Amino acid sequence: MKFKRPDLKLLVLCIASLIFLTLGGRKVLHDSRDFIPVYTGARCLLHGCNPYVPSQLEQQFLQAGGRTNEVPDWKACVPVYPPSAFLVLSPLALLPYPLVCPLWFLLNGCLFIASAGLVLFMSPRSHRWLATILVSLIVVKSGEMLQIGQPTVFATSLLVMGCYCFLRQRCLSLGVVLLMLSLAVKPQMGGLIVLYLVVRRIHWRYAVLAMAGACALLLAGGLILTMRPSSADWTSVLHANLSATEEPGGVNDPRPNHKPSLDLANLQVVTSAFSTNAREFNAGAYAVCLVFLAALVTAVLRTKTSPDVHLLSIGALAVLTLMPVYHRFYDARILLITVPAVVIVYRQRRLLGALMGALTVLIVNFLSVQSRTYAFLSHHAIGQFILQSKFLSILFLQQQNLELPVLFCLYIVAILLYSHSHRSGDGSGIFEGAALGVN
Repeated sequence: MKFKRPDLKLLVLCIASLIFLTLGGRKVLHDSRDFIPVYTGARCLLHGCNPYVPSQLEQQFLQAGGRTNEVPDWKACVPVYPPSAFLVLSPLALLPYPLVCPLWFLLNGCLFIASAGLVLFMSPRSHRWLATILVSLIVVKSGEMLQIGQPTVFATSLLVMGCYCFLRQRCLSLGVVLLMLSLAVKPQMGGLIVLYLVVRRIHWRYAVLAMAGACALLLAGGLILTMRPSSADWTSVLHANLSATEEPGGVNDPRPNHKPSLDLANLQVVTSAFSTNAREFNAGAYAVCLVFLAALVTAVLRTKTSPDVHLLSIGALAVLTLMPVYHRFYDARILLITVPAVVIVYRQRRLLGALMGALTVLIVNFLSVQSRTYAFLSHHAIGQFILQSKFLSILFLQQQNLELPVLFCLYIVAILLYSHSHRSGDGSGIFEGAALGVN
């Protein structure tokens, strides 16, 4: 009797997934603090209260079976999710919190593992080991996101799976639903990528349908809140909450304070080193991102359309997504979708691909490294000097905000090099036997 040789790559991913689930499940029943605002917001949508008022969210949480010691710090977990997110997750809001918490854990865990597997299938077969290592490292370091119930896991997983459907011409109707739900929960994560599918005419009618569906969910959720007296002023309350996060000392404030915002990922952290005026450093960050976007458009238009170019462009857009608006460390998991692009580059330019892969892993893992660095610096004399300097603080404790623009520029270089090699007859597609459909 002959036994089939086990797939070692699949075994490595399975081990990484087991670690991911183990780390994520350790305290999930007592520490799902990032799930509570969106869960209680969905309950408010159903029960007629305002999902942006912490006192009403707390009341819904306790009525759903949550315990007082599990109520999150609303100053850190500010309710700012769009109404469409509440509408999408409203079926879960019908269940009591002690039951829905492990259900959310299992749902997100399965979705993220499935999306990681699909990323491997999108990567070149000739360098599948490199893809396996990169994907496994990202999966292992995502356990904390699963533990705290962060909806980014849900939105990112659906985004990756939806892109797979579009790029591989499989289950396009399912792909529409996946992208629509991802945009509805966290539009700032996948908006640029779905827009790319439309502009580059990759099953663009389906992509437009996904965007229209997400807009319809947002409109429906907003109308439900507006029609109820208790939540009729939800837009002004949401605006106040967003403003509070960006005020001095707020959770999204990039300016120098007694402790650097180690988990922020955006260009405002860098531009705030030159000006403490919010209007000025925001304008500076947006201006740089527009320049980056223009550079990407120019590079892509100079390159002949191919499956590889689409993956490289989507990888660049995933990096760009993290720069113009406020993101935290967990949003860096969107870089999972960049793994095929990194492998494509490595296949042609080893040094460039290795550098891009290293930066990707560093950005995904930045919080764990910088937390230890901060603990060391805060107990040493030289550390006090570093902490008092905005520039040194960025260099030592907030490097991800410098690594993101560097990684994006490397993607531009990679696309231009790919264009040159393709014109020279050296380029090749990664989808052996499978053409990319556009219509």
